[in-house]
Amino acid sequence: MDARDQVMFVLQVVMALGPIALYFLGLGLVNSQSRPFLISARRDFTLLASAFIPLILVPAIGLVRQGHAWLAGLSVLLVASLFVVMLPGRRATWVIYNVSAGQLRRVFERVCRRNGWRSRCADGEWLIEPAGLKLMIHRVSWLRNATIEIHPVSPEGPDRMEPFLGGLAQELERESMLPSPTGASLVVIGAALLGLPMWYLFHHMDLIVHVVRRFLFA
Repeated sequence: MDARDQVMFVLQVVMALGPIALYFLGLGLVNSQSRPFLISARRDFTLLASAFIPLILVPAIGLVRQGHAWLAGLSVLLVASLFVVMLPGRRATWVIYNVSAGQLRRVFERVCRRNGWRSRCADGEWLIEPAGLKLMIHRVSWLRNATIEIHPVSPEGPDRMEPFLGGLAQELERESMLPSPTGASLVVIGAALLGLPMWYLFHHMDLIVHVVRRFLFA
């Protein structure tokens, strides 16, 4: 492996692991806050994809270097198409991080009381009347997060989504808790993943500078 190949390998390691490490660090910091964190599922999915898509781009770069540009382009096109298909809607799905099942139940009940609505829960689904909204909850217990799908089930439903989301955001601001072990664990994982590419980068810095200098003054 010559100097240029070593530099490419180092840059590929940084490109592949760096975004994933930053994602886990951010996730850990969010789960270490004293309050829950509300984010649209569309933005959450975009951040997740931004962290893991480089794992696809690194092999694509390798294919281009080997003279298979068409195959690299096809793989990138397939990944982009999959991203568009899986991208959640703008207002229908939301994710709450750093929240327990009991907290989520209390928050929903307070939102309903402040708007004069009734609520009942069964099998992870909440029916809110007379707002005409059905909430489907999907929890990931070890991450302390919950994905909420909001479905209007009456003509009044679409007009009640905005008041519900506004009340949800306000009630989440009132919640308070101690930092969770999950957040600390994710921060450690992110720091460890970030340390490896940074070690590669600084360990081979002289080689990178040498290759860049040869490229610029060739």
